[in-house]
Amino acid sequence: MDTTTFLTIIIVLVAAVLIAACIYLILVLNEARASLRRLNNILGHADSLLEIVDNKIARPASSFLAILELAKEALEIFRGFSQKGKGSGHGEL
Repeated sequence: MDTTTFLTIIIVLVAAVLIAACIYLILVLNEARASLRRLNNILGHADSLLEIVDNKIARPASSFLAILELAKEALEIFRGFSQKGKGSGHGEL
């Protein structure tokens, strides 16, 4: 076997291996892209669900709690005025 023929066979084999590796790499990258798209869709749905929960449950609940806190503060102020009024009324008699 001649050296030139041997080197030609080796170059052809190396080229075939490189082509196979590139094809496999393209397939892996294509699968990774599809997986990332699915993950992006899942995260998009989770984000929309969290936004719905925030808008429908968390914000009204916090508003309701704010109203309750306001009522509590108003009740405490009213109690403070009524206690001052009773205290000053007893002092004058």
